[in-house]
Amino acid sequence: MVITDLIPPMILRVWHRVRGLGWYNFEGSWNTLADVPVTPRTGDPWAATLPKTTRILRHDVSPAILPLLASQMVGPFTVLDFGGGVGIGLACIIESARNVNPSNLTYILVETPAVARAVRADIEAKGGRSLDEIPTSLPHPLIVNAESVLYAIPDYQSVLDRLIALKPDFLLVTNTPFSDLPTYARRSHNLPHITLGHLVFNRGDFVAGIERRGYRLIFSAYHDPKFTHKNAPGPSVAGSLVFSLKAG
Repeated sequence: MVITDLIPPMILRVWHRVRGLGWYNFEGSWNTLADVPVTPRTGDPWAATLPKTTRILRHDVSPAILPLLASQMVGPFTVLDFGGGVGIGLACIIESARNVNPSNLTYILVETPAVARAVRADIEAKGGRSLDEIPTSLPHPLIVNAESVLYAIPDYQSVLDRLIALKPDFLLVTNTPFSDLPTYARRSHNLPHITLGHLVFNRGDFVAGIERRGYRLIFSAYHDPKFTHKNAPGPSVAGSLVFSLKAG
């Protein structure tokens, strides 16, 4: 963070350009994801970014809210890592929640079919499961972790319904863009030579929507990432929210 704070904006833009990120990380404002002009593509762009040899035990993962919460669990518990890539949630727990007994953890990764297939052997080697659909039931206590994923799903409301239908004891929505503006879509240049759309959620509406589903917000944290913007309708932040199931 300190390093990026000291780098002049123009140098950052050149670095972005060289890395395939474009002159701006984010730009524009559209009403829905369907309105965002994106790079035509076939297949799964996320699977294309996976290393040839996937490894979930990465030493460059940083501690996050998930391992902190996992470290408070007593006895057997389940983690559903929705959109967890190569199993970053599992890596964070193993690296940071040192008091968690691996035999107490049931880890379920849900990803796109191509990604789930590519990382399945690595996940299963650590005793987890790699799926391409949200299960209809899971053992409790249950933590559902949705990190950096809901904003890329056009019908995120139905996905939330399916996740909440599992009645998790805790629901984590982390590293997700929020603002005080009405929910809108913007364009991002975050994969080499690929332009994607994603949502920026209205913070109040998003929280209220989950609370109507029987949950309460028990923790929230926000920070201002060092991203560049063009034609942004207003400021946004990266938010991490923790919800717990209401009693009764």
